[in-house]
Amino acid sequence: MNNKQNGNRPKSTFQRYLPYIFLGIIVICFISVFSYTVNHKLDLNGDNATYIQLARNMAEGHGYTTLNLEGEYVPASHFPPGYSALLSFFMRIGIDSLMAFKILNGIFLGLGIIILYFITWKVTKQLYLAFSIAILSVLAPSTLHFAGMVMSEMSYMLATVLAILSLFLYDRQMAKKRDPELKSSQVSPFYKSPYFYTAILFGAAAYYIRSIGSSILFAILVFFLFRKEWKAAIASVAGIAVCLLPWIIRNSVHHIKGRYLGTVMTVNPWRPEEGQISSIGEMVDKMLTNINDTVIQGFRTILFPFSKPENGFGYIILGIIILGIVIWGIWNMGKMRWAFLAFLLANIGVFALWHGGNGTRYVTPLVPFVFMFFYTGVFFLTKCVCRKKAMKENRIWPSILLFLVVPMIEPIEQMHESVRRPYPMAYTNYFAIAQAVEKDMPEHSIVCCRKPELFSYYSPHSRTTNYLYSLETDSVIANLVRKNVDFVVLDQLGYSSTARYLYPAIRKNPELFQTVYHLTGPDTYLFRFNKEEAKQKIGIR
Repeated sequence: MNNKQNGNRPKSTFQRYLPYIFLGIIVICFISVFSYTVNHKLDLNGDNATYIQLARNMAEGHGYTTLNLEGEYVPASHFPPGYSALLSFFMRIGIDSLMAFKILNGIFLGLGIIILYFITWKVTKQLYLAFSIAILSVLAPSTLHFAGMVMSEMSYMLATVLAILSLFLYDRQMAKKRDPELKSSQVSPFYKSPYFYTAILFGAAAYYIRSIGSSILFAILVFFLFRKEWKAAIASVAGIAVCLLPWIIRNSVHHIKGRYLGTVMTVNPWRPEEGQISSIGEMVDKMLTNINDTVIQGFRTILFPFSKPENGFGYIILGIIILGIVIWGIWNMGKMRWAFLAFLLANIGVFALWHGGNGTRYVTPLVPFVFMFFYTGVFFLTKCVCRKKAMKENRIWPSILLFLVVPMIEPIEQMHESVRRPYPMAYTNYFAIAQAVEKDMPEHSIVCCRKPELFSYYSPHSRTTNYLYSLETDSVIANLVRKNVDFVVLDQLGYSSTARYLYPAIRKNPELFQTVYHLTGPDTYLFRFNKEEAKQKIGIR
């Protein structure tokens, strides 16, 4: 039966190549925007310096370790090892520069958007919708910001996208089973599909990069359960367990306990004196606050970065409506709906339990998914409301979404201006003191400072530590003694903990802190800590 008999007109050459023309436009737009907004400096988030140091330890053959104050390499556990292992691979082949790692993260983000473009197109059968969503995703400041620093978000995002792609390709491969014209003998069992294994491998990779990767592992299981492929579901659980077993055994051998339960039960990890959550009511309050910050207000901020970050009852209602449209978009994703829904709900559950105060930071790897879900929901909602035949048949009208590019340009311009600015003077002074310690002070000096990871980046031969978060000044001094601290930095980086915990201890015991360096504008000090006198004063042997 030919196309004419089928009632379908044959596609023109332009129509056949249009998806790839759109792909070229997406790539060009992404390269242009990423180049325009990438920050060439080390980000002031201390975690990026930590990832680099962990990767260097691995590249130098010390394994996944960190250097303690005694100069010993001890097993690291604060972050999963995936991203550092990835960086260490590039270090081993001679690529070890800040900008190279940022470009790598940009590639991860670009690939993730491109893959979701094809998935959206194939699932919804709406090419113009997929293209519009991809272009808007390219302009999302939150992902561009994290792609421009050496952090794990982009590699994690790509791993989850590849896991989703594997499930999508698995579904297409197994679609033969639903074709009555094919014999059952022509259908391969799940274990003969390469996509079954890649879904598990990429899901496990996501977990090894960020522990919230458990959400994509949950989505894989739900995908098979709702397809009623019970053997595949059981096999996926077994495969996931096998992949995660080495990490579990490693932590068990080194007696490393997970930090996540402690964080979940902490009222405020930045103020330990506030204690632990002790009632269901406190836990509910924390969860509602976190959901509001990350989902109700967070999704709005991500989708519409040009809107004002305001709160209030009206904005809460708007956020709930946005969440509803996101879920409606997922519901119209065909056989992928259950995997997407499980993935979203698992992430929201983790956001609710985690500590607050980070805004939309933890939502960043979800941003391309949120764009896909929300605007797919808008498309299908519009089709339901507008029942005009012309709108249903015309597949070009979703391109109207591209008008949102105009207001999204302003946040991109603001980001460009921000990344071109020099460091604030407080950080300039802080890094200058770190470089002075590296140059003038004895090697392996122990320095106490608020951002030890950043200090170590500019003073790699120093050993750094944070101060004790305690309102008891004697406890803070005793902690410095026990850590054998040589120098203390008093900065004005803007963290409340310095004024709350460190400064009172210095002010109460000025004789223990001898000024070595003093930089002004703002005042930043390097003190030599008198350990022996401190021991006598507070009675430590």
